[in-house]
Amino acid sequence: MSGLTLPVLLATTLSLQGPASDERANTILARAAEAYREMTTLEAEFVQKIDLRAFEREKEGRGHVYQKKPNYFLMEFEDPKGDIVVADGEFFWMYYPSAQPDQVIRTTIQHGANSPGLGGQFVMNPQQRYVATYVGMDAVGERPAHLLSLVPKFTAPYTLVRVWIDSGDYLVRKFEVYEENETIRTMTLIKLRVGIELPDSLFRFSPPQGVDVFSR
Repeated sequence: MSGLTLPVLLATTLSLQGPASDERANTILARAAEAYREMTTLEAEFVQKIDLRAFEREKEGRGHVYQKKPNYFLMEFEDPKGDIVVADGEFFWMYYPSAQPDQVIRTTIQHGANSPGLGGQFVMNPQQRYVATYVGMDAVGERPAHLLSLVPKFTAPYTLVRVWIDSGDYLVRKFEVYEENETIRTMTLIKLRVGIELPDSLFRFSPPQGVDVFSR
């Protein structure tokens, strides 16, 4: 199903809508939300694809992602090499030398923030935030997964999210975000592990010398 265009995808989703489909979707989302509430740490390899349909081109990146609650996060790219996103407990840093080698973006992490995990943002408080529909069983690699479609009830920069939730541990293994400008962002998590030891030092970041830091 991953190759469906948005009009066909929406038509397929609408054809599957109904009380039973919605109830099953909400049940799966509730189990996924519980899995992320219990999760303390996460590590995985990731593959990110960006389909820039307006420009008729695609971009791809890959690397490793690490997370430690309540507010430590590291997304370290191997391709493009050197790109990095870090939350060190106090600040959220974004440095993309492949595109903007002379600047770093820094934002303050909100006090009490507790990120649910990469992909987990789509399963927290789902009934208040999304109209959820169960699409069917699929797979991510060799792992069976429930495929759901989520249409936001709130004002969002995207119109639809498709999310693959592992049928064993109920963690998100893949998600696709359909943005308003027709860009499609796909993130796939591979070799995902939770509950492992991750030192705070892993999440430290120092801007390279000579790079301008812009605070937001």
